[in-house]
Amino acid sequence: MRHLYIHLPYCSRKCIYCDFYSEGARRADWSALRRGLLRELACASRDGFLTTGEYARPCETLYLGGGTPSLMPAEELGALLTLPGVSFAPGAERTIEVNPDDVTQERFDAWRKLGFNRFSMGVQSFSDAELRLIGRRHTAAQAREACAVLARSGNLSIDLIFGLPGQTRRQWCESVAEAIALRPQHISAYALMVEDGTPLSVMLRQKRLSLIPEEESEAMYLYLVAALRSAGYEHYEISNFALPGFRSRHNSSYWSGEPYLGLGPAAHSYDGLRRRRANLPDLRAYNAVFASGERGGNEVGNTCPGENAFDCAAAASVREEEYLGEEELRDEFIMCRMRTREGIPLPAFRDRFGEESLRRLLKAVRPAAADGLLQLNGESVSLTEKSLLRSDPVILELTM
Repeated sequence: MRHLYIHLPYCSRKCIYCDFYSEGARRADWSALRRGLLRELACASRDGFLTTGEYARPCETLYLGGGTPSLMPAEELGALLTLPGVSFAPGAERTIEVNPDDVTQERFDAWRKLGFNRFSMGVQSFSDAELRLIGRRHTAAQAREACAVLARSGNLSIDLIFGLPGQTRRQWCESVAEAIALRPQHISAYALMVEDGTPLSVMLRQKRLSLIPEEESEAMYLYLVAALRSAGYEHYEISNFALPGFRSRHNSSYWSGEPYLGLGPAAHSYDGLRRRRANLPDLRAYNAVFASGERGGNEVGNTCPGENAFDCAAAASVREEEYLGEEELRDEFIMCRMRTREGIPLPAFRDRFGEESLRRLLKAVRPAAADGLLQLNGESVSLTEKSLLRSDPVILELTM
């Protein structure tokens, strides 16, 4: 397989804005999770989701997300990364998400020894007041110290969030300035999103917090874009910036429509053609299928364990599948590629969807191009600086 994502769904504390699936780490059963992940991999290698050719190819990227992967004990992480049947291409990108307060020199050395060569850290802010507000468990000082340790990897990415309740433009500019001074190879910056069911949504409904005006959030984004460009960062996707040569290869595979395999509860997979599947966000059900059975002997391998371990067919009970139609594939092609700096490659779009689909696309593009929202040449169509702030409705118009 070309790209592999593994979801480790344990967190010590849930941030008030987060709607990613996770469970409390206090009762974490890392051994059961590791056993389940490897058994799911064993099933995936023979269930026909990806072609035999794709599975035979060396893996180009590995991404451990969560949750908080940096909580997983090193011995369990090492056992997980045996990954039977998976080989890695020379220079493969191997990313692990970490929290600042989990980073020590000893852990960093262990992660490097396990083969990780890219580190993605959720800093979010360099203001202690903002960090406390959103429920982060680290301080600004810990973030700085962790950056100093991880910088030795030569491939560090940090996340920032803007538009926080009560956040001022000055506070945001200070966080951006600190990020630039630390010189990570990659920076992801996201506008605060209010998701149903999160503590943030409840606090807003109860009027315990209030959002800043939209124009303030927009001004923060424009400042970010200008500041990072001046500092030498390439704005290669709406929310992502990288020094030359340090784009996230794993995330870029999603935007370019390449096949990938996701393991773990709430993980998603795509066969690169028409078939998608998503594991249910239910760790108990996941473990009941994949982590149950005998614990002795050879637990994993290139084929499924025997009947005393588990039945691969039972995996259908903890996932959903869908087959994308031609229009859905077309719309997804547009939406994913329009997020990137390069935009939609028109020759590739025509080859994939035909002349008529290309004519429909260009008909939708021309009014937006005339308004300065899109830039069009003979080879591609992409967003302009003017449309970055409100990209969703612009992109949506192209799928009509």
